[in-house]
Amino acid sequence: MDHVLFNKKLRLVYVLLLCLLLGIIIPYIISSTAFKSEVTVSYGTCALNVSYRFECVPGRLVIGEGECHQLGCCYDTNKQDDTSAPVCFHSIPPEYRYVIANETESSKRIYRLSEERKLDLYLDNLNEYTPFGTKAWPLRVLIQRKKNDIVRIKLWNEDYIKDTMDDFQEESCVDDCELDVEVDATGGKFNITVLRRKTRKPLMETIFGPLVYGEDYMEITTRIPTAHLYGLGQRERETFELLPNFEYRTRWTLFNRDGDSGATFGSHPFYMNFEDDGKMYGVYLRNSAPVEVGVLPIPALVFRSVDGIFDFRILAGPTPKDVTEQYTSMVGFPEMPPFWALGYHLCRTTLNETEYESVVDRMVSDKVPYESDCIDARLNYPDPFAAFSDRTQERVSRMKAEGRRFFFVQYPYVPVTSDAYEAVSGEKLLLKLNNSQPYYGLIEDTVVGYPDYCNENAFANWLNKTGIRGLYANADGVMLLQNTPLNTAIMNYSLWLDTNGSACNATQPEACCPSGQRQFMPSGLRDFNEGTVCSEARHTSKDVPSLQLHNAYGRCHHGRVHDLMKDLNPNKRFMVTSLSTHPGSGTLGGHFGGEYPADFVAQRKSLTQMLEMGLYGVPLVGVPVCGNTNGSSELRTEWCLRSHQSAAFWPLMMSHYEEGQTPRNPPNFESGFSGQLAYFIRQRYMILPYLYTLFHEAAQRGTPVLRPLFYEFPEDLGSRNNAFQFMLGDALLITPVYSSLMGSTSVQVDAHFPPASWYDFYTGSLVSSSSTGENLVLSTLLTDVNVHVKGGTVVPMQGNLHDFIRTTEDLRKMPFHILVVLTTNVTTAEPTTTPAATTDSGSSTENPKDVGGGQDTIYAKGRLYLDDGVTPLSQIPAAHDLDFSAEAGRFVLTSKGNGCGNSAMSQYSSTVDIIRIFGAPKVTEVQVNNVGYEHFTQDYDTLAILITKLNYDWCTEDQLTVTW
Repeated sequence: MDHVLFNKKLRLVYVLLLCLLLGIIIPYIISSTAFKSEVTVSYGTCALNVSYRFECVPGRLVIGEGECHQLGCCYDTNKQDDTSAPVCFHSIPPEYRYVIANETESSKRIYRLSEERKLDLYLDNLNEYTPFGTKAWPLRVLIQRKKNDIVRIKLWNEDYIKDTMDDFQEESCVDDCELDVEVDATGGKFNITVLRRKTRKPLMETIFGPLVYGEDYMEITTRIPTAHLYGLGQRERETFELLPNFEYRTRWTLFNRDGDSGATFGSHPFYMNFEDDGKMYGVYLRNSAPVEVGVLPIPALVFRSVDGIFDFRILAGPTPKDVTEQYTSMVGFPEMPPFWALGYHLCRTTLNETEYESVVDRMVSDKVPYESDCIDARLNYPDPFAAFSDRTQERVSRMKAEGRRFFFVQYPYVPVTSDAYEAVSGEKLLLKLNNSQPYYGLIEDTVVGYPDYCNENAFANWLNKTGIRGLYANADGVMLLQNTPLNTAIMNYSLWLDTNGSACNATQPEACCPSGQRQFMPSGLRDFNEGTVCSEARHTSKDVPSLQLHNAYGRCHHGRVHDLMKDLNPNKRFMVTSLSTHPGSGTLGGHFGGEYPADFVAQRKSLTQMLEMGLYGVPLVGVPVCGNTNGSSELRTEWCLRSHQSAAFWPLMMSHYEEGQTPRNPPNFESGFSGQLAYFIRQRYMILPYLYTLFHEAAQRGTPVLRPLFYEFPEDLGSRNNAFQFMLGDALLITPVYSSLMGSTSVQVDAHFPPASWYDFYTGSLVSSSSTGENLVLSTLLTDVNVHVKGGTVVPMQGNLHDFIRTTEDLRKMPFHILVVLTTNVTTAEPTTTPAATTDSGSSTENPKDVGGGQDTIYAKGRLYLDDGVTPLSQIPAAHDLDFSAEAGRFVLTSKGNGCGNSAMSQYSSTVDIIRIFGAPKVTEVQVNNVGYEHFTQDYDTLAILITKLNYDWCTEDQLTVTW
């Protein structure tokens, strides 16, 4: 029998029969289960896996089979357990597509960017109309390179859409190109694929969905490598996760508007996406009109809009840090804030005339440091350009005499009855209707006009002709609010229609807009004009409707105010924060604001927003500590304590509450509780040298200051969707508390520790040391803060928790304290999630004596950057630049800056008094610069080494060596 089975001819027959069987049965099984083939269209197929269904008419809840077929789409009510799948969907390839213009059948081919700098193609639309019945337009497609790692794909119609802000600079590859672009024009198709050159893996593919571009509607789709997608904010979340829900086909709209729980004040059409091999790339869509974003289970992304262009810039990465550097190289690197901006700030909106004095007097008596105060967020409200009262001017003068800063709150609109309105109207700098008719909005009961802040050239004339310049001269910082921009007028479209617009005047702002309804309404919107300026108002300087630049209005406002402050302070740094943000906002300052209650749910949501802002190139970000509203319940002190504990490690820390809400500046609480808040504020001041160094890195490379865990640990799957913890730089891991004690003495807090050695920041206890990452539960008392420091890092600090300081100026005159945290070269293995272990906060899960692995493998490194804190970086200020390194029982501090000979720097300390070392073995001797040193102790349990009384001045000696 064996000779028959192993006969070569019979074996060939068996193989052929097996192949035939598999070729018939497998396709039959797939088509019977995963696909439906009851419906066909003229070009593509409807026999699709349900995950590949791209909605034909987005937003339509009910659509009949006949109408669906008339639109050229597929219809199938069998959703196969995918409850979010549409019943009316596009075929693959879709009916809504384009072909190369004037190209014969024989010449259709695949176009490749390859080494070329540019591909320029013109397309004809095969459908005369969009799925919403509006006119479809031909397209021009421009594909370009920018050096090795960025390619651009721009799709638009030059006859209908004006691109007034094109900033792309075409450049050839210097070395090997990282990305390739292929355009498939064969067989009546037009598909774009962006590939990573070395692996040939696609990063973008438009083949599966429709390409639509026409009047009031545009749509493009791309398949993406994985569902690990970050960015495309800001968006309101029902959950606290960083990642959108692909299974439920989540949709959201990038549309700046006020009053949406702090989630949609800014729009950033930029995303980062992991590939299946752990590499990361990014995509920036340059479009300032409202953009709806949708996700599909494939996974895929859909972009839909009613105006503007599709201008994609694909960034090769391949690490998160590479992506943010590439992104900020296009939109602008973040501005370096002044040192004082990193302190603690006070603000409020109040009708209480004595609130300001009572708070600042108590701040001094309670010994709580702070840098600035806004006095009242509505000093000039609702006329932001009115002159200060004598009392306000006295308060500002007193504040500055005490060494503190005035943080001026400003708004974008101009009341029509004000002197400023007459001046700005004369300069023809207001938004108009039909390029000539004045446009009016409403802020509460005040009728206002809206300056065209996107007019870069003429705006300075208005500022210089009025008293506005002198108003801003009072300010050290400016906080811009309500610049989405807000309009509280409730539109009456009948008034417009009945009078053909003539009813629009300064007494009837509700009549100043035609209907905001369009055939396509992005998800979450009822009316484009609700709560903001009319979509038909025009930026006369660029001759475009406000809808096309809507999301950029706050960014333009931010830019003009920044220009004025720079003109007033040519040799000094200042801080300008904006509620509304857009790509490039980080070059102008930061983001502060939002409408957040104080509760734990709001605290979790606000953390997610802050983590994303860092990815968008806006590292200077903060939200009101303890919220700015009460929410649905009375303010609870536990919320405020936990918020201050977390905010001590935010990039920007400011207390601000709204009128009618419970006051929550520290002195508003009883003295014992106020003292607890002061403790965490002073703790913040201690880490300011480390924080300032992070901002210098951000200004140079665009690196976020506040970082999601995946940013530092891209290979760790346990970090990919973690939005309840955050990294401050690469060293500090903070795990906030988002739950109440509920009568207990402690809270059990889930924490993930990525692959590394992690030590308790306060005690030096080793908490986790895993090559795969692990989950632990931390038992946390009310006064505990879960801060852990990563092995291999050095954290420079200054001052202490006991000596009273008033401002950062006092802090900078105090000695330094260097924390050296050693690691043992933990090797990252395949990412995993481990069962949660339980440990008390600060206790060790293994004996530190057993972790060492030998002195040769122990290392750490870090850096300190300090300048005078005010000179712009463009003027190259004198600075201290210190390198820290530790290896094999030896720590070295090396000073290589030029700050020591500078008069402005000489007033500040350059002395190191204390060094703490975590992760060292048991030692019997410490030497400082090769001389035995007796002022050290080592903790018996944690083995943390404390070296005191060093009195080392790096301006006297440029190197310090400590051995043990």
